[in-house]
Amino acid sequence: MNRSVLLLIAAVALPSAAHPEPLSRAEAVARALAVNPEVRRSLEDVAALEGQVDEAKADALPEISLIGAGTRYRDPSLLNSSSFDAFPPELRESLSPIPANVFDGYAQMRQTVFSFKLQKAIRAASLARTVGEEEVQRTRQAVALLAVRAYNEYLLSIEKVAVGEKAVRQKEKHLEMAQNRRTAGVATELDVLRSAVDLENTRAILIRLKGEADQSRGRLNAAMVRPVGTPIEPTDTLTYTSFDVTPEEAERRAWSERPEAKAIALNERIYSELIGIAQADSRPRLDFYGAYGWSVREPSNFFDSDFARWTAGVTLTIPVFDGFRTRGKVAQARAERNKISHDRVTLENRIRLEAKEGVDRLNVARSVLEAADLNVSQAQRALVMTQANYQHGASTTLDVIDAQAALTLADSNRIQALFDHAMARALMRYVMAQDPLEPSATPSGEQR
Repeated sequence: MNRSVLLLIAAVALPSAAHPEPLSRAEAVARALAVNPEVRRSLEDVAALEGQVDEAKADALPEISLIGAGTRYRDPSLLNSSSFDAFPPELRESLSPIPANVFDGYAQMRQTVFSFKLQKAIRAASLARTVGEEEVQRTRQAVALLAVRAYNEYLLSIEKVAVGEKAVRQKEKHLEMAQNRRTAGVATELDVLRSAVDLENTRAILIRLKGEADQSRGRLNAAMVRPVGTPIEPTDTLTYTSFDVTPEEAERRAWSERPEAKAIALNERIYSELIGIAQADSRPRLDFYGAYGWSVREPSNFFDSDFARWTAGVTLTIPVFDGFRTRGKVAQARAERNKISHDRVTLENRIRLEAKEGVDRLNVARSVLEAADLNVSQAQRALVMTQANYQHGASTTLDVIDAQAALTLADSNRIQALFDHAMARALMRYVMAQDPLEPSATPSGEQR
């Protein structure tokens, strides 16, 4: 097999290396939600809670069993009677026990007629299932935020690489200019050396930025639970979209919509039911028991009414004293409910702080971006003027290097501000229990 055939096979076997997969932010979030183990685990928790609901309902439904038994036995109890020796000898000899068979087949039913804990247990299990569903929603929002962050970080790293490459091109151009001026005798060797050193330093920075971009791509792939080296070509960009909200509005939406807030209210109701369940152990309950079937020595007598066997009864249980066990359970349940009330205060305070910090983060990122936009245009203009002055000998190499560094810093600050504002929007949406992924429709606000 010649080399050209081997190269063709390698190209077919590794298409992803030659063609990075186009990936939008929405697709990254969708893939993360589809395979993330935390989301799947929360769904399994809901399935387990569904089972608890069925288990609680079972106490309200009859328990029916079919029982069959076969016994072969020999019973000498008559021979052991204290009066057996008083029997006539001929009678004692005729009363020798012999083995016998007994076959039983019957159906039995148990049914709770009344219990103080029955309905409370069903309600508590149903509320717990709802809490599980809220936990699924919370997990999905957290995973979506993680995917959005990973995608935006990859975009940021790509933009930083672009800024680094732009800086390298500028410095290569300036080195060439310095060498030409050195050849013409209007620049010194020190100017050329400074330009060359500055270029190599910038190239080293670019190598580091490319490494950071590879790490960001790996984190994005990890968020989607796939091989970290998979090539990706982002189809979205870092854009600015106006997002105005007050801390009061953010706090109101968060408290009314956050899964954690809903779970707190549900848990308070659950523990109220658990208090009632614990108290029910000290209260009366009424149960019904019934069974019907046949007990025969010969299997052919099954279903013969003469051999029918049945029983039915009602049991009323009134607890009198259990060594304070019930009192201890009630005290524990009340303490747990009080702990939930303390958790509510903690959550309220956290939501209030998150809302305030989110609005502040948005305002700061917007102000920084506005300043960065202005600074980029000014730094670009300053670099053009400095390079023109250098060509005419009115500026030094250090002046050009400083102007290039200022422009690179301005570009970096601008893309960092774009990233910060994009993440501030995603975090603010998460705080208000909205999808961290912004709607796919074109935003009505200003974009850059």
